[in-house]
Formats: sequence, C-alpha cells, structure tokens
Amino acid sequence: MAQMEQMQQVNSVQQEEIRKLFEGNSGSFLIFSINGHRYAYKSSLVKEIMYGAKVHELPFVPDYIEGVLNCRGNPYTVINTLKMDAQNSENQESTEIKENVFLLFKREDDQLSIHISNIENFFEPEEEDILEDKVKYKMKYIPLFDSDRVESILCKDLGKDD
Repeated sequence: MAQMEQMQQVNSVQQEEIRKLFEGNSGSFLIFSINGHRYAYKSSLVKEIMYGAKVHELPFVPDYIEGVLNCRGNPYTVINTLKMDAQNSENQESTEIKENVFLLFKREDDQLSIHISNIENFFEPEEEDILEDKVKYKMKYIPLFDSDRVESILCKDLGKDD
C-alpha cells in the first residue's frame, strides 16, 4: 500500500512539472529540423527566423561557431550544433548544413542563434503530449531543443562562467 502511495505522489509531482512547462510556453511549439533530425522549441522563446543571412566568420573560435550574423544592427553568434556535438563524440555523420536558415533565440543574457535546415511547423500540442524533454508531434515524440545546453558548452569551451 505504501508503494502505491509513493507512486501516486511521484506521478502528481511529474504532472505538476508538466503543467508548469505547458503554462510557460503559451502552448505553441516550433518544429524545425537539422539535417533530417526534428526538434521542438517553445515558440515564445524564438526571436526570429532568418533565411539567407550572411554569416561573418570569426577567427580563433571553436569550429562549431560559424560566425556572427546581423539582425537589425545586432550581432548574433551562429552555432552549428552538429559540429558542436561531433567534437564530443565519435559520430561521423555529416556536420555541414546546406540550407541557409537561422533560428534566433529570445534570451536575456546573450544573442545566440543556431544554423538549421528547415522550419516545419508551429503547433499547439495537448497538455498530456508535453513531457519534460520531448513533445508529441504527428504521433511521434520530438526532443525539445535545449538552448541552455548549447550556451553551457559554448561558455565552457571559451573559458567563461555561465
């Protein structure tokens, strides 16, 4: 009986975390892809999507930093997450992204963007379809993109504190 009560408590805690996640995103997610791999991101955290922007290369930075792009006079660091992940694994998958699409994040602390392949859709999932690290889209779970992880790796590689 005690085990059943513990499971109910754990389940209610998880449901509360999911409820907070759902409330914090205004219900809408952006589905995008990077070389055929789909990701979801809270649309309330997207500043802009840019097509065909010129990326200005930077010297003496890690290979996964493609450079900076200009968005209305503001520089945004462009990160290739495939190259970032490849440096930390033995995955030999291609790290080049042919398409010229960039997702700019709405963040308080920095101006960060990622190089992506395609914008697929904006959609509003049902509350029960949102989990801590993924969201259900077209009957499959899509991982939530973690921009904080990207920033953490970037800071570590550049020798800066978060």
